[in-house]
Amino acid sequence: MGIVLALDLTAPQTNLVTERGSQLPRASLVVTTAARRIIELSKAGDKVECIAVLGTGGEPLEHPDIKEVTENLRALRDKWFSRAKLCLFSSAKDLSSYPVRASLSMYNRLFLDFEWGTTKVFTALTGQKSTVLASLCKQLTSFEHVTLQTRFVRGDVDNSTANEIKAWLKRVEEIGPHEIHVLNEVPQTSKKLKTVTKSRLTQIVDEIAEKSGVPVHVHEAESLIG
Repeated sequence: MGIVLALDLTAPQTNLVTERGSQLPRASLVVTTAARRIIELSKAGDKVECIAVLGTGGEPLEHPDIKEVTENLRALRDKWFSRAKLCLFSSAKDLSSYPVRASLSMYNRLFLDFEWGTTKVFTALTGQKSTVLASLCKQLTSFEHVTLQTRFVRGDVDNSTANEIKAWLKRVEEIGPHEIHVLNEVPQTSKKLKTVTKSRLTQIVDEIAEKSGVPVHVHEAESLIG
């Protein structure tokens, strides 16, 4: 991704928050902070190849001002680093609302978590209703330049079995992602999970590359910008 400027939409704040009782920063604070840093980097002659929006303490797409933040970031990018890609990292399970869909359409690249083939594993790992998975797959087909991020784990839940991989590949075919990134780490969850063995991971990655026809990249023990 080159040189990344990351913006955390869920960094806790004690003032200038979206609403009483919340710790999410207000859009004006996010945009002002981002603008100050972007202008500073540009005037210093530094290079930014990607402006990434993420949430280390929650889901960035759940920020109530996500559309306003995204619109302003795009305008700042266009003015100061016109060649930089606007990227989003998300683990959202519902992309149906207008603010979310409008925001997603403005990003050059979407990095979205997707690590479930069957509804049984989806429910076990997320706690969501089984019907949400099919709805999410359908929503994902609407967006271009989607990179699926996935982790293969075993323990109380195992998404690395042959049947699970087969079901996952079928959903990948439906979604039609631009790339697949395999993160060799355990997702943040209360489940007692551990990563698959290196030999099993190699088998899975080879199978994905062969059967999906989509470029596959493996990242060890960290996310793309971890």
